[in-house]
Amino acid sequence: MAVNNTPPLVVSIVINNYNYASFVGQAIDSALNQSYGKVEVIVVDDGSKDNSRDIINSYGDKIVPVFQANGGQAAAFNAGFAHSSGDIICLLDADDLVLQNRAEQVVNMFRQHPEIDWFRTHFGIFFLSYRLCIAIKLPQNI
Repeated sequence: MAVNNTPPLVVSIVINNYNYASFVGQAIDSALNQSYGKVEVIVVDDGSKDNSRDIINSYGDKIVPVFQANGGQAAAFNAGFAHSSGDIICLLDADDLVLQNRAEQVVNMFRQHPEIDWFRTHFGIFFLSYRLCIAIKLPQNI
């Protein structure tokens, strides 16, 4: 029987939030509820004026909270990337959810096909270039 000595890849799920207090908790819960064991969740609040900060802080050390002045979505994702330690980075908007096995699927795809730069599922397009995984919502007519 062969022994797999490949170290587990860490998946960082970076959630960007701006005034989505009514959604951000569900996004965080979906990221924390992954079937894959090596996941870190970074939540970047981009200067929200609602009670998002309180909701984010309520997760304590289960997540890595990042609070910054409003700089826009790209700045929020850049801040999250800077605070991540994962081998693979997945980006998630605070008003979206990630399926429970998404991190596991991404890791498996990357391990099975290390030569790929991106892949597509019916949930979105995933780019695996430099171990960066970005989910893009697709129009319904595709």
